[in-house]
Amino acid sequence: MRSVLLDADAFRCLHGLKLLDLVLSALARMTSVSVTEYIARHELNLLSREIGRLESSGLLRVEIVIAGSAAGKRFREFRRVADKGEAEAIAWALDFASEERPLFVTRDKGATRFAQEQRVPVTDVLGAIVEACELGELAPEVARQALVVWDDPQVQLCRPAQYTGLDAEWARRVSSRAAWA
Repeated sequence: MRSVLLDADAFRCLHGLKLLDLVLSALARMTSVSVTEYIARHELNLLSREIGRLESSGLLRVEIVIAGSAAGKRFREFRRVADKGEAEAIAWALDFASEERPLFVTRDKGATRFAQEQRVPVTDVLGAIVEACELGELAPEVARQALVVWDDPQVQLCRPAQYTGLDAEWARRVSSRAAWA
C-alpha cells in the first residue's frame, strides 16, 4: 500500500471526529503516515502536543523539505498557486516515482485539483477512513458510529460534498480505492 500524506485540514477533521488515533494506528500498521514540516509546525501549531505524541509513538512522521532540494524548489514554485502547506506536501510527494507517491488526504477542492494536476493520488477524509477499514485494521462499526454526525445536513465537519448517506458513499469509495491503493 502507498504511504499516506495528510494535509492540515484532514488532520484536524480526523481529530474533530475523534478518529485521529484510530485511523493513524490502522494505517500505520500497513504503511507510513506523514505530514510535512510546514503543516506540522505552522498550520497545526495549536495541536503541537498531538503531533509530538503521534510522532514519538511512531504513528506519524514529520517530513522535512530542504530549501535547496528539488522538492524545495518545487515548493517555492507551487506556493504561487497553492496554500503553503499543501504546496509543500505535494512538492514532497513528487520526490517519489509515480507508482510510489503517497496518497494525499485533503478536504480542500483546490488542493485536490492541484494534486491531480501533479499526478499525486488524492482522497478525502472519508477515503482515508474507508482505507483503514478495508485494510481490516479499523472496525467499520467504529467508523460508522463516528460518522453518524454527517446524517445531519447542518454538520459540515469533513462531510464530503454531495454526501447523500454513508452506505452509498462508502460503496463508491471502496470501488474507487483501486485507483490509488
